[in-house]
Amino acid sequence: MRNLINFAAFQVNWLICVLGAANGWPLAGPVAVLLWVWLHLRLNRGQYKTEFTLIVAAATAGYLLDSLLVLTGYLAFPEAARLGYPSTLWMVALWINLATTLRHSLRWLQGRAVLSALFGGIGGAAAYYAGSRLGAIHLADPVIGGLLIFLLWSVALPALYALINKLAQAGPAPGDKGGAAGKDQARV
Repeated sequence: MRNLINFAAFQVNWLICVLGAANGWPLAGPVAVLLWVWLHLRLNRGQYKTEFTLIVAAATAGYLLDSLLVLTGYLAFPEAARLGYPSTLWMVALWINLATTLRHSLRWLQGRAVLSALFGGIGGAAAYYAGSRLGAIHLADPVIGGLLIFLLWSVALPALYALINKLAQAGPAPGDKGGAAGKDQARV
């Protein structure tokens, strides 16, 4: 049940981010994700530092990768969806939103590098395509841009899982209970 709630929150926040940006409300998504992250961290108090580390890593990776796509001309934002540069705040919020699923509803990908690469590539490309169809982003060349997004995401998702594994091997972070991979402590 907890994983279903986690997955549902991820989907709802994705829609708020994308539809908000497409309709000229680019702050709607970041506010919704901020509220979700606050609740997520409260529900996972025993894993606060691990979850926060993943959120910061995903936000950083997302900003850099999406900025690369913008600077190379494969990704652009409508005027009403721009809030930040080169990438936008609402796009970074989407990466933060993803981070809340990695140890929860998407835990089944952990330790499966090839599967997480395929899932990341296909899911990432599909999400960007859906965002373009909803009017939140523009893909300059959907084929080449889609291929680049596939490649970036097929590296990014396994890299985030590698971080989870590294955190687990390092043992519990100060203030975390049960280690980074503590199954019993992870909630939603």
